[in-house]
Amino acid sequence: MDQKLVAVAVELLDEEGWPALSLDRIAERAGVSRATVWRHGLTRASVEALLRRRLVADYRELMWAPLTMDGSGRDRLTAALHALCAVAERNLPLLAHTEEAFHGPDLDGVGEQLDFFGPWLRILEAGAADGTLDPPQDRERYVVALTNLTLLTYVHLRAFHGPYGWTAASTADYLVDLLASGYR
Repeated sequence: MDQKLVAVAVELLDEEGWPALSLDRIAERAGVSRATVWRHGLTRASVEALLRRRLVADYRELMWAPLTMDGSGRDRLTAALHALCAVAERNLPLLAHTEEAFHGPDLDGVGEQLDFFGPWLRILEAGAADGTLDPPQDRERYVVALTNLTLLTYVHLRAFHGPYGWTAASTADYLVDLLASGYR
């Protein structure tokens, strides 16, 4: 796909949501003909598939990195929360318009499989082994709650409250501190 047209489509998605991804709207914004957009195969489905593949690639790249760092399990958990915020930031147009981006049927539809729990479970094991994290009774339930608290809050603050000062860095720092340290 033509990267300029993809960038225009992502910009439209970010600004107006899925209904904006039509051949006519993409062509108008890009200053090309509808036929040009069609020839490049740019449809809502193709843009969505491309964005989901990017999301998976970013998750794989960023979420496994904390496992290679020095430090305690607690340090790795904090780094993983920051990494998850970075994944969200890189994929904000997609994540702001769907809450199911990481769910199986949507990934299966684009031919992607993702070990979502793998890095988190390894971090929790490392933290339990070095005594810096109390092991949760139901690890997968804990990961689902933690990642949803992080992702959904981060995406909402960045996508809908950005004009009020929720920058990428300040949002990540605030959320990670709140989730890792808690109110108390």
